[in-house]
Amino acid sequence: MSVDIYKKKIEEYISKKESSSKEPDAARGLLAPKNIMNKEIKQQQDTLSNISEFVYALRQKRKEIKMKRSK
Repeated sequence: MSVDIYKKKIEEYISKKESSSKEPDAARGLLAPKNIMNKEIKQQQDTLSNISEFVYALRQKRKEIKMKRSK
C-alpha cells in the first residue's frame, strides 16, 4: 500500500470520528472534569486504528491550544 492510501484511510477515520462526536464543552457541566474517562474496554486494535487515534488526538490538542492563544 502506498502512503496516499494510508493517508486517505486516516482522514476518513478522523472525519467519521469528528462527525459522530459532540462539542465537548457543550456536553459538560460547569463542574465536570476536563478529561472524560473512557469507559470502553480497550480491545486489540489494528495498527491503522492506533495511528488514526493518535493523529486525531494531536489535531484536537492543536485546536485547543489555538483557541487558548486566541483568547
